[in-house]
Amino acid sequence: MLAWHLGLRYLRKRRAAWLALAAITLTVAVPVGVVGVMHGFVEVTRKQVRANEADLTLEAGFRGDRIIDRAQSRALLLAIPGVAAIAPFVATHAIMTPKQGGSERDNLPCLVDGLDWTADSALGRIAGPQLHPSPVLDLHAQPIPPEQRGSGFLTPAWRDHLALSGLDLLAGLGLGPLPLPPRQRPLPGVVVGRELAYINWLRPGDDIQLIVPSGTGGATGQISATVSDTIGTGVYETDRYVCLVPLPQAQRLAGLAAKEDRPARLTGYRLQAVPDQNLGALATAVKAETGKRVATWMERRGSMVKNMEVQRNIIGLVMIAIQIIAVFIVYAVFSTMVAEKRHDIGVLIGIGAPPRAIAGAFLFAGLAACVGGGLLGWAIGWGALAALNPFSKATGLALFPQDVMYTPDAPISWNPLIPLLFLGIMSLVGLLAVALPAWRAARIDPVTILREGG
Repeated sequence: MLAWHLGLRYLRKRRAAWLALAAITLTVAVPVGVVGVMHGFVEVTRKQVRANEADLTLEAGFRGDRIIDRAQSRALLLAIPGVAAIAPFVATHAIMTPKQGGSERDNLPCLVDGLDWTADSALGRIAGPQLHPSPVLDLHAQPIPPEQRGSGFLTPAWRDHLALSGLDLLAGLGLGPLPLPPRQRPLPGVVVGRELAYINWLRPGDDIQLIVPSGTGGATGQISATVSDTIGTGVYETDRYVCLVPLPQAQRLAGLAAKEDRPARLTGYRLQAVPDQNLGALATAVKAETGKRVATWMERRGSMVKNMEVQRNIIGLVMIAIQIIAVFIVYAVFSTMVAEKRHDIGVLIGIGAPPRAIAGAFLFAGLAACVGGGLLGWAIGWGALAALNPFSKATGLALFPQDVMYTPDAPISWNPLIPLLFLGIMSLVGLLAVALPAWRAARIDPVTILREGG
């Protein structure tokens, strides 16, 4: 009880102790705020990359070893324990040539992702919020209105064509008006990345030509298409190149379409695992069963996430170093307190107070300052995080430019382990800083104190 009483009294009565409390509060609040933002960027990057990749991707590997698209192949994959769903795909690099006003524009490099829209969306890769972003710099812009965009690969022109074809059918059955005049069949639709559309000023309804050079002066394949919609995955390097194409057109483009002497082929399959499945173990099982190359989503795109994690860890180490520097402030404050209370401590020991109680009083005061200051710093840090985006919007000050981090707001992490980490480190540092002054206080000689007073 004596140690508790003295420790709390020293904290309340000595203004120097408030300086230690303020130093502890700031050295917890600043790391909580800074690392909270950095970890927020890690989380949003992981989420964006994860949403753009399937759990596992099975690929043939070399060009001459393409996968034949057979029902037996799909059944074999679905029979592997742990595989919930699959989606075929064709991936190839191509040259895009936009056509506007009857004239061709500059050639653009793009990455064609040929897919079955229904099967791929069932894997969760094509999420609703990713579709229809306006191809403008402002990420807050409203989505493209329904009348200007398509539905998946179905362009507005195709919608009109299907509606008019229905009228033709009714007229042929004698249930409607006279047949309408012949119409030109619309081009197939493709979905382009938001950044690809923005940089090159593409819009839904624009016609394009895609061609895959053969390397011998010719072309492996080429198709004409219409931009039906845009997609924004949140990954800048994806959105500036990606072009989603219907699987049959992508097979034609890559030279993988069915011919008389060979069936249709694929680049590979995307696989969805059952919930809580170990992806590494499942990848090994699929590879053993098929003999093909299999990679998890982290193996394919993990470098981007790991890069953000490295930056977060570096910032965290800097914040920990700042906390360690605070040891000198806490040590100086409590050393001064021991020197100022030297006479009182000597008297207490002289009248029978055990030295361990004196040392305990300073250790308790240091622990109380660290925990109290740490909790206060936690509150201030999270308060600053909560006010960060409202402050940015109110002042118009872009703290994190969206053209650099590809987000209009600072992503905030409310993971409680972050403040607990810095609070724990600060408590340990504070106790180490108080340990030496507490030891000195316990070794004060009451006889010497009485002689000095006499």
